[in-house]
Parts: sequence; C-alpha cells; structure tokens
Amino acid sequence: MSSRLSDLPGEGGFSTRRSGAARALERLTRSVTPRVAYGLIALLLAGLGILALRYYASARAELTGVAMERRAAIAQLAAATLSERLDRMVDVGVALATRVRFAELVAAGQWEAAVKIMKSVPTEFRFVDRVYLADVSGTLMADVPDLNVRGRNFAHSEWYQGVSQDWKPSVSGVYRRTALPRLAVFGVNVPIVDRGGAPVGILGLQVRVEDFFDWAQAIDVGEGGVVHVVDHRGIAAFDSSKPRRAEIVDLSAHPAVALLLGGKSGVEVLPGPGGDETVYAYMAGRRGWDVVVEQPAASAFASRDAQLRFVLLAYAALAAFLVAAAWLWMHELRRARRSLASHAERLRILHEIDRAVIAEETPEAIAAAVVQPLRELLGTPRAIVNRFDLAAGEVEWVAAAGRHRTHVGPGVRYSIRLMGDVEALRRNQLQFIDVSALPAGPESAALLASDVRYYTVVPMLAGGELLGALSFGGPSPAVQDEHIGIAREVAAQLAIALSQARLLARVREHAAELESRVRERTVELEATNKELESFSYSVSHDLRAPLRAVDGYARMLEEDHGAHLDEEGRRLLAVVRGSSMRMGQLIDDLLAFSKLGRRAPLRRALDMTELAREVVGELNGAGLARVELSALPAASADPGLLRQVWSNLVGNALKYSGKRKDARIEIGGRADPDGNVYWVRDNGVGFDMRYAAKLFGVFQRLHREEEFPGTGVGLAIVQRVVVRHGGRVWAEGKPGEGACFYFSLPREAA
Repeated sequence: MSSRLSDLPGEGGFSTRRSGAARALERLTRSVTPRVAYGLIALLLAGLGILALRYYASARAELTGVAMERRAAIAQLAAATLSERLDRMVDVGVALATRVRFAELVAAGQWEAAVKIMKSVPTEFRFVDRVYLADVSGTLMADVPDLNVRGRNFAHSEWYQGVSQDWKPSVSGVYRRTALPRLAVFGVNVPIVDRGGAPVGILGLQVRVEDFFDWAQAIDVGEGGVVHVVDHRGIAAFDSSKPRRAEIVDLSAHPAVALLLGGKSGVEVLPGPGGDETVYAYMAGRRGWDVVVEQPAASAFASRDAQLRFVLLAYAALAAFLVAAAWLWMHELRRARRSLASHAERLRILHEIDRAVIAEETPEAIAAAVVQPLRELLGTPRAIVNRFDLAAGEVEWVAAAGRHRTHVGPGVRYSIRLMGDVEALRRNQLQFIDVSALPAGPESAALLASDVRYYTVVPMLAGGELLGALSFGGPSPAVQDEHIGIAREVAAQLAIALSQARLLARVREHAAELESRVRERTVELEATNKELESFSYSVSHDLRAPLRAVDGYARMLEEDHGAHLDEEGRRLLAVVRGSSMRMGQLIDDLLAFSKLGRRAPLRRALDMTELAREVVGELNGAGLARVELSALPAASADPGLLRQVWSNLVGNALKYSGKRKDARIEIGGRADPDGNVYWVRDNGVGFDMRYAAKLFGVFQRLHREEEFPGTGVGLAIVQRVVVRHGGRVWAEGKPGEGACFYFSLPREAA
C-alpha cells in the first residue's frame, strides 16, 4: 500500500435541526453586518437613554412639585389659622368695647368704674395678659392688673398710631411692654365710641406672645423644618425652633420675610442663612401678620430623592440588562454569522459539484475542486474521496486533501476492509474507525504515522448502489453533528456526480453506436433514394414510350382507317386511346406525389387570401360556381406547395358541385391558439362520413370514374403537403348536402 494512505482524513456529522428563531436570526444576519448591528444597538440605547432621562426629569419635577405644594399647604393652613385667631381677638375686643354701660362710663370719664367691668377678662381669656384703657390722646387712664403706668402718654407708640389712624380696630406688632415684667406682647386695640359715634377712649387687650402661639407648636413641618410668624414690620412673633424665646428678633432681612414685606406669597427654593438650599413657603395673613415655613431642601426633598434613587437603581438594573442582552445578541449574531459562513461554504461546495456535473466534468476534477474546501470546513487534518471496486475488494483514491497538499487521480489503492462494514455502508450507516483496532499491517502503521488515529466513513450512495465513500479523520474521536451533516450532504452530491459520470460514459458509448448506425442507415437511404430516382426515370421514360406508341398507332388507325371500321371498332379504338391517356395522367400524379417526400418545404411569408384568389381565378374562370372568399390569416409556408393544396381543394369543390345549377363554394379561415385553420366548403354531392378515412389515401376514390373523373391522388397530395408543414387535414360531409375540407398550419408555419 502507498504511504499516501497516511493522508486518510477523519469526518464530521449530522446537522442539527435549527429552530425557527435560529433560521430567522440567520436570515437577519444576511443583511445586518456587525457595524450596522453596533449602530442599531447604539441608537436603541441612546433612544432608551433619552426616554429614561426625560422620564427621570419628569418624575423629579413632579415629586418636587408635590413636596413644594405640601409646604405651601402647611404655610396656607398656618396663615389661615393665625388670621382666624386674630379675628377672634378683634371680635372679643369689639364685643367688650361696645358694652353700653362700659361706653357710658368711659364717655363720662369714670375710668376706674369702667376698668372694673373688664376685671374678669384676663382670667376668662388665658392668653390675654392685661386690659388697659386710654383716652383719645393716648394717655393710659386705667389697667387691669395695675402695673403703675397710669397717666403715661403713649401717643408715640405703634399700637396707638394703628388704632387712631382711622379709629378702627387694629392689631399691633410685637413689642416689649413698658411695665415690668417686660414681656413680648402685642395689642388688640379697639376704639370706644359714644352714642354719636365719636371716639371717647381706647380699649386695649395686651396678649402675651408665648401663650398665644401654642397652637403653632403642633405644626409638623418635617425634619429640620421651622415655622415663623411675623408682624407687618418683619418682627418675629413666633419661631417653632425656639417657642419660648424672650428676645424680639427682627426678621425683615430674612429672604422669605423680605418677599412677604414686598407683598408676595408663594413657595420656592432659596439659599438659606448658611448658604444651603432651603425650601421657603411664605403666605400672607390678615391684620398684617404673615407665616413663613422653611425646611432644608435636603430634608424637604428626602422622599423625592429616595424615590429618584430607586428609579436610578431601576435604570441601572435595566441598563445592565440591556447591555447584557446586547452582548448576548451580538455574541449570537457573531455565532450565527459564523454558522452562516459555514453554511454558505457548504452550499458553495454543493453548487460546485452541481456545476461540475452539469459541465460534464470527470469525477477526479469534481473531487479535486471540493475536497480541500471541505477539509477546511470540517476542520480536520485529512479528507479523502474514495471510489469502491467491490468486485476486486479495493478502494481507490479519487482525490485527497491534507493541510499542505492535494492528491488528485488514481494510483493509491488499498483494501476495502479499511472502510469498515461494507454491508452497513450499503444501508447508509456511517462507520467510525479506530485505527488501533485495525489488524496490524502497513495500512494501519501508515495511518498512525500520519497521526490519523480515528476516522469516519460516510457512504456515497446513488440509486441504492454503493459507489464509494467520503472519509475524514484526525487524532481525536470526537465528531460534531454539524460536520457529519455536511459530510453526508457532500457525499450524496459526490455520489450523484460519480453516477452521472458513469451514466455519461454509457450515453457517450450509446451515442457513438447510434452515430455509427445512423451513418449506415444514411448510406442505405441514399442507395434507396438513388433506386427511387432510377425508378422515377424508368416510369417517366420507359413506361411513357410504350404508352405514346399505343396512343400514336391508335390515332393513326383512327385517322387512316377509321372509315373502314364499323361502330364497334371505332368504340374500341376510342377506349384504347382514353385508357392510354388516363394511364399517362396516373403516371404524372404518382411522380408528383413521390417528389413531395424528397423535397423540404421552403418557408416564406404568404398572403393566403391573395393566393386562394389567384387559384379561384384560374379554375373558376368560366364562373361554374359562385365562390365566397373571406379574409384568411397569413402563413409562412412553401408558396408552390400551398398553391397545389388550394388548387386541389378548390378543383375538387368545383368538380363535385358542378352538377348543381346553384353551385356554391365558400373559402374561409380563422386564427386559433394552436395555429391557423383554413377550409373549402361546397354544396356538391358530399360523402358518407363512414368512409372519411379513405379520402386521403393514394388512388382511393368514393365515386366511379364515369361520375367524376380523377386519379385519386389529389387529396393524398394535399395531406402530404400539409403534414410536411407540421399541420393536419380532415373533412366533414353528408351525402347530397356537400362537403367541407379543412387543413391547419402551426404557428411557426402560419
């Protein structure tokens, strides 16, 4: 065995069925390149990122609005509560100042009697610390409890100026009172009027600030939040962070208070005293008192920030998922593209085999074209196309491929035992060969020396016949299912190629044999044609000479001795001359019929209408019948032969309708999908359809010579001409009613 046996290959296997999704992905990869895929992924991620940012911004704005609205609602509620309590204080002062007896005592200057009426007020209203009476000039005339400030004039004080401006109830700002202890208070001052409505004094309710704002301490602003209540000058009346603060603080420079003093209300984020952002909700109340709710932005928006952090966390998880999905898709895309490239190479190999088969290339050339690409596709060190000689029990290389060289053509032969179980191969079963299990010998030694320790044999079957095998192998016994499928497909195509090559060889042998027979038959046909030509010459010359002699002697006898013959003799002499003339006509018709079989039609464009008109003019010059000629489809045919067809058909129609006084002939045609149809119809004697098959035979006649003269060759000539043009002839008739003869010409002849 040749040492080339070391190049024996190992094989691959069954192709797995791919799912519909995998097939769809592979179709997608045909049009999506990696660059396009990366671009699409980038666009998708960018679009999702933009949507995420827009949603994040929208959610942040919405949550911010909710937090701001909550602080504004707290400030509005506090301002409404403050205004309601101040109004109640004013209502209390008005109710006390309008007591009739109390007003009369003040008007009469009886201040002590009047203040005694108010003695119970501080005990009835816990936040009223003191009640005082002053005259219209601002001098304090009486107070409960007495704090030793009677007789002092307070015309310069803010509370007096507020009530005396238009003599209406007013609420003063926060101030520290003159009497001891000097508490932070504000006053509710109501003018006292007489019966005529003129002011006669002032009733003042002095309210301790720290007692009045106990309700504000219950307001829950949130972590780090503070509630401020300020008067019309921006002086702090209440600070929830220091509810018992003794000193009076001017907050007019506070950002929110400054806005309130400017006549504005609202909620916004402004820099705080320490520079940190702070949410300020500032709402104006009645009586010149306002409320400010402030809270560090970090605390105010803590819930918002927690929810946004959750959104960001969800975005991060989604982004991670999308990146992972994109990576997996790209990985699958690359895998699919590799699979597609493998599949394309697989199809290219099969196409190469088909092309080579169509081109009638030899099995060696076909195998040489595909064995190296197949080896690379299978990823094996060796691949071989083998042809079996079952009678000799041997295997012959057709082509073999290694990493560095390719062997093509016969010369390497070895025992068929190396292919495994031949009967199993006949059943299309693969053989997996372990070289170490083969009997010791030069073959197995050569295989091991070339590092082929395992190889697979794939049968090449065509029409149930085992023609060879495709083998491939290497150092490992592992074979992928996909590689086995590829090997099976290629083996099936190679088997077809081998079968086609064998069939082509047989066809060529048969073709050569047929060509030899055709040449022999051609020689015989040429000899036969020469004999026919000789026969035609004999008929034309050898038979005509005796006929001319018979006719000539009969004519001489008639001319020279006709007067000496009786009536019977002259009749017999006429019979002799008529028979010789009829015999001559038969010879002419027979020669014309025989010539039709030897001459090929010369096809030309024909105006069938004009041709038929010319024939009618020649045959019906005397007007024996009325002829109706319709427009006929044009044809492509031999002008002389088609003239003969029209002449015979029209002549027959004139002959068989000639005994009628109203003889009529109709010539027509039509274009059918399969070709053109023409006809000649007459109203003559007609015929019995039972004998229609005899009409077109040579010397076949349906009427006696005495009735209608003729030789019986005319319709046979019509059939021969039409058939030579690829058409057909038929007829219809009825005794006593006429006949119609049809003929058709195919499209290529029409």
